[in-house]
Amino acid sequence: MDRERRVARALLSTEAVRLNVKEPFTFVSGIKSPIYCDNRKMIGFPEERKVVVKEFIKVLEKRDFDVVAGTATAGIPWAAFIATEMNVPMSYIRGEKKAHGAGRQIEGADLQGKRVVVIEDLISTGGSSIKAVNAALEAGAESVKVLSIFSYEFEKAYDNFEEAEIKWESLSNFGTLIQVAKEEKYLTEEEAEIASKWNKEPNTWGK
Repeated sequence: MDRERRVARALLSTEAVRLNVKEPFTFVSGIKSPIYCDNRKMIGFPEERKVVVKEFIKVLEKRDFDVVAGTATAGIPWAAFIATEMNVPMSYIRGEKKAHGAGRQIEGADLQGKRVVVIEDLISTGGSSIKAVNAALEAGAESVKVLSIFSYEFEKAYDNFEEAEIKWESLSNFGTLIQVAKEEKYLTEEEAEIASKWNKEPNTWGK
């Protein structure tokens, strides 16, 4: 079983993926969706959590980097698991600078002159990831890449990352998830078809 399928199976077995055609979910980006992937559920399942962390580490062992930086809040626990297993420095990046105290946006390891990997739980349009990368670069990072558990594979995400000239990768993706979900009867053929149609036209689906 390849990486994408292993991670997709972990998502499905923990019920981190939900489908509701009649009452669609709303993403932060405003997109209406019949399917929702909530990777935060997996931190409560030790075996599935190990699967995801192991796959993160396999990718990172092939990269040259100095710090893992989790995005607040969903990326923080995954960055912590990785940092502990690999014995590397960690930081986390808020969506915005604090309005009080020292007013920092980044906590933990100093990013000045460092090669940073931003850890995300999932990527829809890529907006929050790009903000995190820009914050790391403003903090003096030498280079920044993004690595997430899951991607919805929206065309807009590819366009946004390309425009921002940011390299990114996901452990698993929408296409693999739907295929595994059908094979293992998490979704019916009809539900899978609805989700696939939405994925191709997310901005107009359901309108």
